Amino acid sequence: MKYLKLFLCIILSSIFGFNSILAISLYSDHLNSESVYVVNENTGLPVIEKNIYQKRSPASLTKIMTFIVAYESVPNIVDTKVCVRQEILDLVDPDSSGVQLKSGEEISVLDLMHCILICSSGYAANVLADYVGDGDISKFVQKMNEKAAEIGCENTRFENPDGLYSENQYSTAFDMYKITKYAQNIPIFNSITSKCEYRCFGDERDPIITTNHTMDPIRGGIYYCSYVRGIKTGYIDKAGRCLISCAENSSGINYVSVVMGGPTKNENGEPIDTNTAMIDTKNIYEWVYKNLRLEKLYTKDFPVAEISLKHVWGADKLLLCPEKDFFAVIPSDYKREDITIKTQVPEYVEAPVGEGDILGNAEVFYKGETLGRFNLISTKTYKHNIFVWFLDFLKNLFSNPVFIILFIVILILAIFYIISMIRVARIRKSRRKVRKFRKR
Repeated sequence: MKYLKLFLCIILSSIFGFNSILAISLYSDHLNSESVYVVNENTGLPVIEKNIYQKRSPASLTKIMTFIVAYESVPNIVDTKVCVRQEILDLVDPDSSGVQLKSGEEISVLDLMHCILICSSGYAANVLADYVGDGDISKFVQKMNEKAAEIGCENTRFENPDGLYSENQYSTAFDMYKITKYAQNIPIFNSITSKCEYRCFGDERDPIITTNHTMDPIRGGIYYCSYVRGIKTGYIDKAGRCLISCAENSSGINYVSVVMGGPTKNENGEPIDTNTAMIDTKNIYEWVYKNLRLEKLYTKDFPVAEISLKHVWGADKLLLCPEKDFFAVIPSDYKREDITIKTQVPEYVEAPVGEGDILGNAEVFYKGETLGRFNLISTKTYKHNIFVWFLDFLKNLFSNPVFIILFIVILILAIFYIISMIRVARIRKSRRKVRKFRKR
């Protein structure tokens, strides 16, 4: 059953650059999970997607947003201590995941962040939300929704900071990717989520242990994947198994994967013992690193198009090159003849032209299907020459059909005028001769 589409895309250095995301179906392995979104971070564009706009419960993936809001609300996360209140612990669902905190103990905001991201502690999430919300968790949740809107999430809503199921708490794989990328720009996020264990309470209590078995070589078992470097798990019965992860291989090729809705029961309603989200994640990474590679197909110095150039002394052609080096994630066994390019450029351009001016675009194909597009630019500056412009003006003028017709009409009229004037002159001359003859 083919649910998955592999996107082959170009590399962009600017988030506002020209790009196009177009699908090529290459990956056809079965996916257990309902929503999957995998992005090649070297290009910033997707390589795998399935139901990425489908609204789903994010479960404990919610805690990534909890971390973001807390980080941006507390100026000093290291020295700021939070006293755990029993009233908050009583609000937490007994089935909430992660380490339980003790009433009255003081713990730093940084350690609370470790608790929510490493072992997915619902207690830590609520204690942190209570502190940042000045005793009102709903104020913290409001900040979560405001931040989601600011990031650009269009199908996300939060009602609690720990991810327990609520009919009105939802997100999508696409939005959760946006939230994760925002979090990765916070300096300590990757550092925390890449830890397999962490001691929050000294030697008095056991260290907290990551719930992400795909990154834990000691406890990971069948789920362990050597490429995985983080990030966050999630699970409640109505959400299914969830996992957002990042991966890197020895060549520096990076991916971020969002997997949501991994089933917990089979078709007969019997429990599934394995974590289907982790199985999907491991299979995806092993497949992309085995079957795909990041290839530079066109360099920024390689001319891919030529157009006519007007009003320039000594040059009548302009070479266009890619705005940036063009990379694509393509099958490892590809052949160069499988790659073709189609350019869209004007018939000509008039000077002045500046170096870096965008004058067209190119579309790259793999076996006839689109990999991506990129801008075409001028690599030189061409100044306007008034003399060449005047010559071009005359050339265009005398080649213009309207001008030619008008010129012919004027010429005919001029000829008629000259003939008429000659005839008039002759008549006048004849009359003068007649008058002279009569005077004699």
